Order: sequence, then structure tokens, then C-alpha cells
Amino acid sequence: MINQFTVKEDWEYATLTPKIKELDDFFKKNIASQTVSFDFQKLGQIDSSGIILLIKYVIIFEKNNIEVLLENISSKHKKMFDLYKSNYVHKDEIISKESPFLEKIGKEVFDSSNSFKNFLYFIGKLIVYIFYLLKHPSKIRFKSIVHQIEIAAIPILPIVALALFLVGFVTAYQGAEQLNRFGAAIIVIEMSTMSMFREIAPFLAAVIIAGRSASSYTAQIGTMKITEEISAMRTMGFDIDIFLIIPRIIALIIVLPLIVFFADMASLIGEMVIVKIHLGISYTQFIERIYEYVEIRHILLGILKAPLFGILIAIIGCYRGLQVKSGTDIGKYTTKAVVDSIFWLIIINAIISLLSIQLGF
Repeated sequence: MINQFTVKEDWEYATLTPKIKELDDFFKKNIASQTVSFDFQKLGQIDSSGIILLIKYVIIFEKNNIEVLLENISSKHKKMFDLYKSNYVHKDEIISKESPFLEKIGKEVFDSSNSFKNFLYFIGKLIVYIFYLLKHPSKIRFKSIVHQIEIAAIPILPIVALALFLVGFVTAYQGAEQLNRFGAAIIVIEMSTMSMFREIAPFLAAVIIAGRSASSYTAQIGTMKITEEISAMRTMGFDIDIFLIIPRIIALIIVLPLIVFFADMASLIGEMVIVKIHLGISYTQFIERIYEYVEIRHILLGILKAPLFGILIAIIGCYRGLQVKSGTDIGKYTTKAVVDSIFWLIIINAIISLLSIQLGF
């Protein structure tokens, strides 16, 4: 038995929305069929939008090895149908049969493996270019680096200042409340300061930069790919790694330690304010206690790991931007850039923290 879809009434641009649902339902009901037919006997008016919509579903059926018959179609509409079908090149979302669960897992593993290999290749290529630029410093685009520093640092400072001020404020307040039960509220100064310098301030500053710069790099490079600016640059002999990617990496390597130091100071001010309000310790006493009990190595650890965070954020942001293939990909890869950056920041930060403790730093 051949299942039939009746193409009735008008199929024009303004009337297609309910017809899409009808076609979806028809496809789902007949996904296991061998043959289906489209009957045009009751067709009213049809324009190019209607023809293209029908062609889309005919192609989907054919890709699922289902034979499609066109019945009672006029010669005029048959010519239109054949003409549009022969020039149908748009890649619509393909509705396919559901894959088995294990097949999906296999595809995910295979895609992840390929993606990781491509990412390693991308990193290796950048390392080669960095050595090349060290041998040929005249090729380094200093103006572009300064421009990227300005973009990455200046707009983010108010956000970092407010966020870290509040985090320092709340952390010191919570610590003082807990330690006050044991009559040791005063030691909250060195405890919260060391935590801020070593872990919280560098990590939160890097997360804020990841949310802004990684997404920005992906969107910028992705847009350049879509508008074929990158292809044009390659055609003219420009290397996009040297012109687009390495200046962004160097910019974040330079700017991250400065932002982390700025974040340290903002959190310190937050702590000072709450300690004065809650414990009645003056700003001078606070600074004297910091000077006496908090060693310089704690602030150095946060600043020293900041360049590594910068490299990570810039590489992931640029790599995801180069993966963009169409306008709809920009949102997807921008989200991936931010999520991947934060994920790897957590891992790298944990590894550095464990190593620093083991090494006594």
C-alpha cells in the first residue's frame, strides 16, 4: 500500500506554516515505508516557496531510501518542480531515522577524538609560529597586540573591580562570623587574603575574561570566516595565525597578570571594609597584619599562573572561531568557547594548586 499526501489548496509563502507540520507528521508516519506519493489533483495556487518546501521533503524521503511518486501533477508544475529540484543546493536540516543508542555514542566518541586531534594540531602549529616570530621579531604585529590589550582589559576593569570587591567582602564576613565562635576572628585577615591571592581572585578574573574575550574572539573570527575575509587574506598571502591569532594570545598573556593584580587589590579593599565594620580593625592595622603574616609568594602564585590562563582562553576562543562554517554556527561555537575555557581553567587551576602545595610554594 502506498501512503499518499494530498497537496491541496494554496501553497504560497503566507500559507506554508501549517503545511510544514502536515509534512513533518506525514514523514514521521511513513519513515518505514518503501513508497509514498504526493497527489497534486486538489492543488490551488503554488509559488516557488511551496515548490521548494515540497522538494525538501521529497529529498528527505529519498535520502531515507523511500521511493516518491508525484501524481496528477500538471506539466507546468512538473517543469517547475524539476527545475527547482535540479538546482536545490541548500543544506536543510535532514530529518533522518533515529540512530541506535550505541551508534550515537560511537559517533560522539569519534567526533570528540577528531576534534581533540585537530585542537592539538592547532596548538602545534601555533608553537611553530611563535618560534618563527621569536627568530623574526619584525613580523610581530605590535600595534595589533596593543589594540587587543585595550579591548580585553579596559572595558572589563569595572566588572572585575565590583565582582572581586563583593567576593572579598563576603568571604571575609563569612570567615569572621565562623572564627568569632572560637574567639579567633582576627585571623580572618590572613586567611581570606591568602585564599584570595592564591586561588579566588586569579580564577574569578580568568573566568570573567573567558566569558568576555573567548566569546568575543570566536564571534569575531567566525564572522570573518562567514564574510570570507579570512579567505581573502589567505588569497593575498597573509597568514591568519600571525595576523589574527597570535596577537590575541600575546595580548592575553600580558593583560591577565595585570588584571589578576587589579582583582587582588579589589578583593583586599572589600576585606578591609568588612573587617573595619564588623571587627572594628582600622585600615592601618589591617595593612600591618597583611604585611606581617601574608608572604609575597601567595600573591606571586596567582600572578604567575595568570599568563597560562590567558593562553588557554585565547587559544580556545580562536580555535572555536575557526570552526564556524555558517551564520548559525556562531552562537553554538561561542557558547562552546566559553564553556570549554571555564572547564579547562578549573582543571589547570586545580593542577597548579596541588603542585604548589606539594612544592611548598
